Amino acid sequence: MSTQITSSYGGRRHSRGKAHAVPSGAASRVATLASASADAGLLPPVRLPADDAVHDKLTEWWYYSGHLQTDSGEKYSFHLASFLRRGTLTHTVLLDHRTEKRYTEQARTAGNPSDGRRDGFNLTFGKWQLQGNGEKHLARMAGKDFSLDLQLDDRNAPVLHQAPGTPVAGLLDFAAAGKSYYTSRPRMTAHGTLTVEGQRKAVRGEVWFDHQWGDFEAANLRWNWFALQLTDGADIMIFELFDRQGKPVQRMGTYARNGTVTALGDADIALGSTASWMSPESGVRYPLDWTVAIPSQGLQLQVDPVIRASEFDSRTTTLNVYWEGAVKVSGSHNGGGFMELSGYEPVKEPAKEPASAKRKK
Repeated sequence: MSTQITSSYGGRRHSRGKAHAVPSGAASRVATLASASADAGLLPPVRLPADDAVHDKLTEWWYYSGHLQTDSGEKYSFHLASFLRRGTLTHTVLLDHRTEKRYTEQARTAGNPSDGRRDGFNLTFGKWQLQGNGEKHLARMAGKDFSLDLQLDDRNAPVLHQAPGTPVAGLLDFAAAGKSYYTSRPRMTAHGTLTVEGQRKAVRGEVWFDHQWGDFEAANLRWNWFALQLTDGADIMIFELFDRQGKPVQRMGTYARNGTVTALGDADIALGSTASWMSPESGVRYPLDWTVAIPSQGLQLQVDPVIRASEFDSRTTTLNVYWEGAVKVSGSHNGGGFMELSGYEPVKEPAKEPASAKRKK
């Protein structure tokens, strides 16, 4: 159960998760959030569509994660992103679910590619274009072996992510890493064309759109991020953040269904990983095969990757490697979505004993 709260955004009803006794391991995080609330409350509220536009901030990104299919039943998933940080960085990854073949493209350009509009965004750079004005978006890109041309529409109001007890909807506090505004359109409908290795296909599907901006340093954080779309219509975002030494910074989430948005805190969410996959290229070991429990919503989910080898090497653009890919959801509810695991370091192998030392034994 949840209790209704005071405000609404574009027609959505918002509620906060039921209060829980705070476990001792989370006490320091609660105290940190409480002390940061006063400062966060001085920052302006989110105003859309004006805040869809480019901001004069340290870090900003627009991010599409989608599932597409053809009329004949072929399934694909993709993520397409543009980052602004002292220049424009773009990433695209496409997965063919039948062949499990991944196609990737990335580029880095100088300057701000926006046309300067104030009621949305229009980012054009080479063969990439991302454009959004309220509920109407388009996303285009072309790489070596594949291209996308999608029109997107959202019949629902956007979601403003907010940790329980914080004063500004859409604003998250990352402690020493800074503060970030974060809004989503979790279930945009998409249609258009996908071209793979010269074959042009009509596609349709659902796309999760994220926009984050603020004076925050993402490189100082490690995170596990889940964007889940359940078949009963619920959309779930979970953010679990740590500093680079592994100390917890924040865990929160958002549960949205039938126009009602519920803010989830640390005590509302249970996460666990039961397996891992090590990248042979980077040496990074990523936690996979997750269990996600949200007892207040009756959810006990199993979240598994569509393919385990979903690391993206963006060291030529954003200077990092991370795991991101489509996931399938089972358990108490079914569905799909995306998962991102970022900030993990390569596994350090034990130092080998010198041969001379072995001979002396």
